[in-house]
Amino acid sequence: MKTRHVICAALALSSAASAWGISPKTNRTVEHQLTDIQKQFEERLNLLVEAYDADTLVKESAINPRYFRLFAQPTLYKSSVSTVLSTSGHKELYASASDGYLPLSKGSQVMFNDGLEQEIDHALMAAYCHTPENFRYTEEQVMAAQVTTSAAVAGQAPTVNLAPVIATQEPQENVVKGMELKVKKPNFWKTSGEAYLQFTQNYISGNWSQGGESTNTLMSGLILKANYNDKQKINWDNSFEAKLGFTTAPSDTMHTYRTNTDMLRLSSKLGIQAFKSWYYTIEMIAKTQMTRNYKTNSNDYTSAFLSPLETTVGIGMDYKKSLKNFNISVNIAPLSYRYLYVSERLMVASRYGIKNGHRSLQEFGSKLTVKSSWKIAKNISWTSHMEAFTSYEKVIANWENTFDFAVSKYLSTKLFMHGRFDDSVNKKSGYNYFQFKEFLQFGLSYKW
Repeated sequence: MKTRHVICAALALSSAASAWGISPKTNRTVEHQLTDIQKQFEERLNLLVEAYDADTLVKESAINPRYFRLFAQPTLYKSSVSTVLSTSGHKELYASASDGYLPLSKGSQVMFNDGLEQEIDHALMAAYCHTPENFRYTEEQVMAAQVTTSAAVAGQAPTVNLAPVIATQEPQENVVKGMELKVKKPNFWKTSGEAYLQFTQNYISGNWSQGGESTNTLMSGLILKANYNDKQKINWDNSFEAKLGFTTAPSDTMHTYRTNTDMLRLSSKLGIQAFKSWYYTIEMIAKTQMTRNYKTNSNDYTSAFLSPLETTVGIGMDYKKSLKNFNISVNIAPLSYRYLYVSERLMVASRYGIKNGHRSLQEFGSKLTVKSSWKIAKNISWTSHMEAFTSYEKVIANWENTFDFAVSKYLSTKLFMHGRFDDSVNKKSGYNYFQFKEFLQFGLSYKW
């Protein structure tokens, strides 16, 4: 800003204080005294404007360090006191070069002006006399706290007024106009998977007293999961499971090896939250297998690809609970539909409840599905999958349990137990409706 604005603001208080100090004690009212102060203040401002505004550049006033005394912390400057009280006409320049401050003289960058110096000194003296309690520091204390040498100042570029430069700059919105803003949408999908290849070997010599035969078993599996949860109302769980196992059959003269496990299963369950941990759900599960399974010493097969293909769809409610090491989902579908299909007319189609000469079976009933997982210890986990369907005339239930004993990240031992109950088939002599198989194997395993 211009010199007149700076000096006027600084001298306003000093002029008022001087007027109060020299006013004679008369009977004039306070209003008259304030009027005299106003007149003196206006006259002083007019004189300053005429004296300094015409020949003082904005550049000079912007970098003039003499104004420091007016706006810095209240300090008693010896130069101001000595100048006002001097009778010899000698004027001690404020902050002389010998004291380590910037010298001000007619040869300096900022022109020295007697009138300006006098006004600053008188303003300070008026403040010293009327409010001495405000001045807690002396010039020596200020110099001891921080000293700036003339050599250091001389090597610095003078401060310039940046207002014209800033005024010519474009608005901020124009600067960021071309920037690309990327918004990352939340990902409500959680995917996981597991692949394993397990091996079991059993050797019995030909002369073993109790008899028996050596076998080798290879089991492979793949599990893929993609679950959606928007943390509000919608849950959508999807999984795909594939298992395929082979075992050698020395006693089977027609087949070198046979399948002992073969399954393809695809399940999908969509849920809308009803309250707390309960969801309205619709669930679909489809199961089949990949290869043919033959009878011992026969070319007659009991199952093949899409033979059978079992599909169930149920509408009901699902209870889901997740704890630190245990998760469970219980789906109750009182309204369910079951469809069973065989692509070929198997000789033993009746073992699936399909009438001879037919390829399909349709049933309505209720279904219960329970899925759970439990991390028993750091390297031991248990997963369970149970399905039970009833048409109110018969019951078909499967319960699969897998215990995983992880040796390392890539090695594990798996214990697989599968129980099945089906009273829709004819009982085999010496057995009931309950069926069971079990595998204990060791091999490669990887989860992600």
